[in-house]
Amino acid sequence: MSKNLGNLFAEARREKGLSLDEIAEMIHIKAEYLEAIEEEKFDFNLPGIYRRGFYKSYADFLGLNLDDMMVKCPVKPFETMESSRKRREMVSQVAKKTQEVNLEKVKTSFSDDVEGESTSQNGPKVSPVNRAAAMKIVGMVGGVILLILLLCVIVITISSPSSLPKEMTKQEDVNELVEKKITMSAKGDIKVMVRSEEDRAKLFSGTIQKGGEQVITYKAPIQIFFDRGEFLVIELANGELLHPDSGRGGIQIK
Repeated sequence: MSKNLGNLFAEARREKGLSLDEIAEMIHIKAEYLEAIEEEKFDFNLPGIYRRGFYKSYADFLGLNLDDMMVKCPVKPFETMESSRKRREMVSQVAKKTQEVNLEKVKTSFSDDVEGESTSQNGPKVSPVNRAAAMKIVGMVGGVILLILLLCVIVITISSPSSLPKEMTKQEDVNELVEKKITMSAKGDIKVMVRSEEDRAKLFSGTIQKGGEQVITYKAPIQIFFDRGEFLVIELANGELLHPDSGRGGIQIK
């Protein structure tokens, strides 16, 4: 029996040994929204683009299969403004056409009634069977128009870009292939664990003693977890220094 979405998120989080508050601090999404995702309450009071974005960011942080998870996401992609405008124009055109068909139908019906009354006075009546057949044809035409409208809306929806946040750009794909390096320095004894975000393989796990350094070489994005962030300084490949918040926590580095 397949697990529901909420369990997938909750179990992946527990495997990392992290709380909702800790993850919220690392990916900058409120813990209440992460909890709502784990409880499958996707109707929290935010626009769909944010709800879908939070869902994706949380799944990405936990190392879940993004392609599979985005297919299962209950929050559907939003329409672009251009797609929405085209859809409204098409609906308006079809509605106008349907109105014209209905108006013509009324005129035809009225004309038939007048002709029927005239004929009843001066000759044989118009057969009601012919009138029913005409009404059936008009109804079929209207149904065909509505079917075309539905198909057009489906095509526009499928062809519209997926919602934000977007998948990794080509440049980011190239960057992932480049080997990168960080240096972790300790201002005091600190326990650190470094793992690959992609396959969760541990790159380092142990204690860096005061004044010591640990160099990590990686390609895919990594996650760094620590017990005393105030003692840790991380130097990126470009020379930028990161100073994590004090206490137990973690950060993500691409």
